[in-house]
Amino acid sequence: MSGAPVVEDEPESRPGGVPLYVWVIVAALIAIPIGWYWGEGAKALEIMPALIMRALTAIAAPLVVLAILHAIVSNEIHGRHGALMMVFYLINTLIAMVIGLGLTNLVKPGLGAALTEHGMPAAPLVRKSVTDLVVELIPRSIGEAFAQNNLAQLVVLTLALGIGLVKIRDAQKARGETSFQTVVDLLAIGFELLMKILLWVVALVPFAVFGIVAAQVGHKEGMQVFQSLIWLIVVVVAGLCCQVAWYLLQMAVFARMSPWRFLGGAGDVMANTFSTASTAATIPITLGALKRLGVSRRSSQLCACIGTNFNNDGTALYQATAALFMAQALGYSLSLTDQVLIVLTTLVASVGAGGIPSGSFVTMPLIFAAVRLPVDKIPILLTVDWFLDRCRTTSNVLGDMTVAVLLDRVAPPKETERAA
Repeated sequence: MSGAPVVEDEPESRPGGVPLYVWVIVAALIAIPIGWYWGEGAKALEIMPALIMRALTAIAAPLVVLAILHAIVSNEIHGRHGALMMVFYLINTLIAMVIGLGLTNLVKPGLGAALTEHGMPAAPLVRKSVTDLVVELIPRSIGEAFAQNNLAQLVVLTLALGIGLVKIRDAQKARGETSFQTVVDLLAIGFELLMKILLWVVALVPFAVFGIVAAQVGHKEGMQVFQSLIWLIVVVVAGLCCQVAWYLLQMAVFARMSPWRFLGGAGDVMANTFSTASTAATIPITLGALKRLGVSRRSSQLCACIGTNFNNDGTALYQATAALFMAQALGYSLSLTDQVLIVLTTLVASVGAGGIPSGSFVTMPLIFAAVRLPVDKIPILLTVDWFLDRCRTTSNVLGDMTVAVLLDRVAPPKETERAA
């Protein structure tokens, strides 16, 4: 079973042999004294994050489309078992985003971040009705959806193309033909090509962090943003803890498994995931842990392998929280409709981020575009993203394990399928 093609760890993801997050931390530490000394003049450094975000925004939409298309075409999720898996994933992801948005609305970590221009009130967001949003699901042209980074329109197009390709694939398989494999290969090559370019852009992220941090510190009240980021960490970690509590509740109520047994079996998985910040790298350990918990091979492989692409509860919680945090920091007021739109776009973006390095950061511009938030301040989130990335990835893997156990309880496999 496979999902989006996984690009091996490239030198671009470890510039100079040093992990990228280390460069991000160093860039932020260097930027603070420079911004403090230069003062308002440090605003000139904002050109660095502006250029990098433009490049990232340009590549995000086609990359997500190719990732989702390849995941749809290369995976065969059929029958009641596959349907139940997707339902469990959908429920868990929705609950994760509700938790994130609920805590962010309650704590309001973005207030006082001072990300707006001093003395300049935030421009009001253009309000759109539900009717407007429904009409905009259908683009005037394919090019318009990409040009405007309209994730909702891109999803409609991608799903239409994906379903069409699956129909063609199944029809050709029934006739014993294999020409559809050419399309699958082209999607994989296109995805890997864009991934290579993405790695080049992501390798420049420390410069974006340096520019935005120095410019922000140069403002008179610039250091306030770091106090707000601490509150963002608190909200995200608290939200992820609530999500884990939801997993344990599912174990106790629906799976009839002791939460302590589940956590004990997942101990090695959580430790490895937190250290590597990679769901894919943890798959062998996850499969071993599920085997020790008595989960069948069928459920283990289905959830641990395909779940890497389709299940990203922690990522969705973080992205929804970050979008609302940034709106608060910029002085924007998001209506209930806007927050529902965040939920819908984040749901899709979290799926598209499955096999992409720094996926939550890459797809963030698409979520911001959906609620008309500016993207130029996104790099400030990278100063804490290296830590939150490990936390949310650990939650993602626990979500995969939870669904695997639930599938075995709700749809027990045959004895021949249980053998590992």
